[in-house]
Amino acid sequence: MGRDGRMKGGFLGGPARQGSSMMEKKMCVVTGASSGIGGGVAALLAKANAVPVLLHRDSDRGRRAFERLRRINRNVEWIPADLSSPPSVRSFAEQVRARYGKCDVLFNCAGGLQMKRVTTEGGLESMFATNFLGHFLLTNLLFEPLRAAESPRVITVSGSSHRGTAAEGFSAGTIDFDDLQAERRFNFARQSKQVVLAKILFTYELARRWERHGIQACTLCPGLVRTNLVSHLPWYARFYFDLRCILTGAPTPERAGVHLLDLATQPGVNGKYFEVRRGKLREARSSDESYDAGIADRLWETAERLVDQRFVY
Repeated sequence: MGRDGRMKGGFLGGPARQGSSMMEKKMCVVTGASSGIGGGVAALLAKANAVPVLLHRDSDRGRRAFERLRRINRNVEWIPADLSSPPSVRSFAEQVRARYGKCDVLFNCAGGLQMKRVTTEGGLESMFATNFLGHFLLTNLLFEPLRAAESPRVITVSGSSHRGTAAEGFSAGTIDFDDLQAERRFNFARQSKQVVLAKILFTYELARRWERHGIQACTLCPGLVRTNLVSHLPWYARFYFDLRCILTGAPTPERAGVHLLDLATQPGVNGKYFEVRRGKLREARSSDESYDAGIADRLWETAERLVDQRFVY
């Protein structure tokens, strides 16, 4: 880490080109690996001769993504799963534990947006269930494989939108424990900000709880990336997103994935939040609420109740 808070080097180019060899043979789980940032990370890992295990739903797009990467690297594996379904997440984790003795890096990249309130089969609001709760459950279920690795990492994609921003609304995200599932009042911006904040709080709490086990956890906002994240939103929201991508020269998912691999190889990232600004990865400060350990602990306990499982380490 440089004096300006910038990560030294990069996964592609300069002295950090060795990062590619550092990921060779590393067993990595990547969520949301069929497209977007997860797809970009999976492609980089395949090219680096790592052992990527892809988590995404069983779909034609997912199968095509897997077959494409398998042609690059025969070590690529795909275990179909749905992050919004706790039984599906448990099945995935059980298969990972049975097939592999360790997990070097868990890349929590999956995410989805819904303009209207949509519920899962378990009755939970879908953005909360998929983007946060599914990753909470998966990460905890992979504790043993992570602990068995030499220098394990959990890297979670979050976002700067949890703070008040001009582009995404000036109000900051907050955790509403009285209406986590937005049953009384659903507002897209409010709920999506809450979910992003929840992932950051989870990362900080994970870093506190697992540091003594040698597992590092960090989170980052990758900035604007050319993905299909807004595909379920109305046309005007997709148009606004596409226009911003054009005007800002937003990178491809694979180019954005470089920053996640940087975090997988750089030292001293535990319990930190990073943002990509002007193409550079820098440590940043998240919102004031994100550092509230009391809120983080309460969110952890609430998540345990929702997945009906307590985790003790």
